[in-house]
Amino acid sequence: MKNTEPNLPRFVLATPVLPGGSEPRRVADYLRRTRERGFTIVELIVVVTVISMLTSFALLAYNKVTNDTRLVTANALVSMLATAKTAFVVDPSTSPAAIQQFNSAPDANFASIAPYLRVNGVQPASQDHLRKLEGLPSSTSITLGTVDDSGLGGSNADQAPAVAFSGKRQNGDFENRRSR
Repeated sequence: MKNTEPNLPRFVLATPVLPGGSEPRRVADYLRRTRERGFTIVELIVVVTVISMLTSFALLAYNKVTNDTRLVTANALVSMLATAKTAFVVDPSTSPAAIQQFNSAPDANFASIAPYLRVNGVQPASQDHLRKLEGLPSSTSITLGTVDDSGLGGSNADQAPAVAFSGKRQNGDFENRRSR
């Protein structure tokens, strides 16, 4: 009888067996070859997810530090303005008329307290110049407040200065929040 099957090459899948080789050795070889091919999509997704989470945490921490710095700067500015107002009132060369003029429009009379202010050794010429010296954005609002003139027959109570931030809001930003 004749062989009716066509002459097809016969392929046999064989795994080389090393001396002392066994089934765990073949699994180890397979895993080694798999690692040589690169990363799987699941591994890449996990890495990208972890990196994005770390980036978001870093961004939140940066925003918090930035906002805390702005508040510290605002509080220092408020303290400096209050000290300048006090120095203006107790200065022997300040007349009662000058105090009443200051109280009539405190923000317009910045020049009255400017001689008592120094930022990095520089006397600010205006509120805009003060913002620039302090590194605050131009959208920052500075309110000087009034001084107590009741001893001079006036009706103004002492109002503390205030600094207000406005503009683009970010996570944890303090839009329109006043610092006193």
